[in-house]
Amino acid sequence: MDQPDSEPQVSSEPPSEEYWLLDELSEEAQRKVDWVNKIRDAESASDEALKRQLIQAAVKDLGCCPTTVTRMVDAVKKDRLIALVRESRSDKGKARYISEPWRKLVIALYEREGESGRRTNRNQVWGLIEGVINRIEAVRNASSDSLKALFDGLAVSLGSADESHTSKLNKILKEIKEEVSSGELKPPRSHVSVYKIIRTYLEAKKKKARHPGQGPLKIIKTTDGDIEVNESNKVLQIDHTRLDILLVDQDGNEIGTPFLSVAVDSYSSCIAGFYLGFRQPSSLEVALVLRHAILPKHYGPEYELRETWNICGVPKYLVTDRAKEFKSQHLQQIAAHLGFNLRYRFMPEQGGIVESVFDKLNKEFNSRLPGYKGSNVQQRPKDAEKYACITIEELERKLVRHFVDHVNRHDAPGVAEKRAERWEKMMVEPPRIPDERELDICLLKQKKRPKVQKYGTIQFANEIYQGECLLDYVVKEVVVLYDPSNIIQLLIYTYEENGQPGKCLGVVKARDRKEERLSLKELKEKQRRLREGVKALDNTSTHEERLALNQFSEEKVKQNRKHRRHKEHERTGRSSGLSNVIEFQRQKEDAAKAASDGDSAPSIDPNLGRKRFKPSGAAKIAVSNWNEHLQDNW
Repeated sequence: MDQPDSEPQVSSEPPSEEYWLLDELSEEAQRKVDWVNKIRDAESASDEALKRQLIQAAVKDLGCCPTTVTRMVDAVKKDRLIALVRESRSDKGKARYISEPWRKLVIALYEREGESGRRTNRNQVWGLIEGVINRIEAVRNASSDSLKALFDGLAVSLGSADESHTSKLNKILKEIKEEVSSGELKPPRSHVSVYKIIRTYLEAKKKKARHPGQGPLKIIKTTDGDIEVNESNKVLQIDHTRLDILLVDQDGNEIGTPFLSVAVDSYSSCIAGFYLGFRQPSSLEVALVLRHAILPKHYGPEYELRETWNICGVPKYLVTDRAKEFKSQHLQQIAAHLGFNLRYRFMPEQGGIVESVFDKLNKEFNSRLPGYKGSNVQQRPKDAEKYACITIEELERKLVRHFVDHVNRHDAPGVAEKRAERWEKMMVEPPRIPDERELDICLLKQKKRPKVQKYGTIQFANEIYQGECLLDYVVKEVVVLYDPSNIIQLLIYTYEENGQPGKCLGVVKARDRKEERLSLKELKEKQRRLREGVKALDNTSTHEERLALNQFSEEKVKQNRKHRRHKEHERTGRSSGLSNVIEFQRQKEDAAKAASDGDSAPSIDPNLGRKRFKPSGAAKIAVSNWNEHLQDNW
């Protein structure tokens, strides 16, 4: 019985000889193939006359000499079709008169000048290269000691003198020194050559190869070692991004773009939790998204969910980048309180699972909403502010549905399995869900401790909150914990005393607010617009009334002061301020007038003219002649 042919074995080892495969030919190469086949057929038929005719026809068609056609036929016999393709030089695209050490020096100077906060350009690099060339040309044929002194000076000028001999720039200078010692010098001779070297370097730097993934075995490299991800809820990763969509409040006023923090399960790629807010992400936002990821999630019919969000529980590891919000004492306290390990990625590529969520969210979700402005300023849609009409509550509902019904129900990478199903399948043990009160450590805390007022009320963010749990703590200070995404309700604790933990008193609600949900950002915007509205009112009549009232008061005060001064003058006998000289002149004029009319002249006091002014103080006695009074009373 014939045995079936066995399948060919493919060796994984590289071949000992080089093999080439030419599948696609250019039009010129195809014409060469056609003439080679015709000439070889004539050779096989031993028809020399036909062969000569074909060679002459090939010479006219290809534009070459008969010897070239003959050599081409012989080359195809020896090297197959690859002989028809002209090999390109290995240094194609490079100037052969520039040696490799000089190319390295150009790139090293370009990178070095861009460090330490300095800015550089191609022209500045050419200036440095030109200075180095001039120094070398001056002592090119000098002794070895002179060359050594020259390159020591170049190391000082270029800033590598204090570095080790194995540093990058010192190695390049050593190679150039060896080149000069051997009698060869191939530097760039113009700025164009330097520009071309830098341009080629930058173009090659922009090209990035796509990471193929880790395959079925997932390993996350951290600063404290590798973590093998082989089950659900073992590794949770958290990161933030700004959503490029403009939001409005309930009244249609623009309030800006929000920040999104997301927690992703590394094994199943499921979204475990998220937090949507307007503050720059900090350790507080990390704590809030972690709290949402750990707690079970229940949503009402207004979210229109087809599936349930079952992902919950405390992870074994929380892996993040090395941003300052992930290194805070607050997050370390949360990790110790809840019993998970905090790790930091060794390389940025380890966070690709979260970055892919943000990328797809921007392409599949944000770009479909009105008010989307995009991350690229040059490609930003026109009038994005004009079409902004989505509130943060509406965005939060649509995000929940997108995460639950779309992302978590999407195929897991590399397997024919839904992400949510993969999470449930690889839960080695039931998720550990702490009591909600244990997660209050993840909430935000008000810095200032408010004092409980009458009827069990406190003031927070210029709003009055009331609760029966505060009736027994009137005139006492309490601690307020809150979620900035919904401040309609606050959680109240007693503050720590003598190192003792605070006690949970209960929940208080905003007394004067009818909304069921209101973010702290929206509340502040409402209060700001209220203040601006009050300032915009026409208060002209109010201001005029204030000015008139002040003028009336000033006038009444002056009149009252004048009246009191007059009464005091009458009481003390002081004149109204006129001198006796004026009074005496007036009496003389009255006497002269009376004499002209035939009347008897009135008597004039002879001592009246001697008194210039009344004494400034209150008079005790009346004196007609001051000199006689002094002589009588000396």
